[in-house]
Amino acid sequence: MLKGSGRKRRFLGYGALNLLATNVVLQGLLLVMGTGLATFLSQLLNVGLGFVLYGKRVFRVERLQKRSALSYALMALCLWWCNWAGIDWLAGLGLTRNLAALILIPVLAALSYAVQKLVVFRQ
Repeated sequence: MLKGSGRKRRFLGYGALNLLATNVVLQGLLLVMGTGLATFLSQLLNVGLGFVLYGKRVFRVERLQKRSALSYALMALCLWWCNWAGIDWLAGLGLTRNLAALILIPVLAALSYAVQKLVVFRQ
């Protein structure tokens, strides 16, 4: 079996868990605070869960490196900004912020997978 075999399925499975946890938090926070702080706080949860789940379970890295942690943190910062800007942009077009956040999920997930595969957990 190839080394990366099943990686996309694992990413989707563990991603669904991470998505569920972080999006429940994000949806609740969007009801009580501004977009920037809400997306930032949910992104902190996403980073904490994601680095270990994706590194160990999806990309099966034996030992997580400081370089990977720094790359993951930078990626998370960029995704946070994309999420914040995307929600505000879509809300400016007339969508609710909650619906905008849901619409952005597949775009951000695809970007996250590509960056993790090619940069963060490259072996």
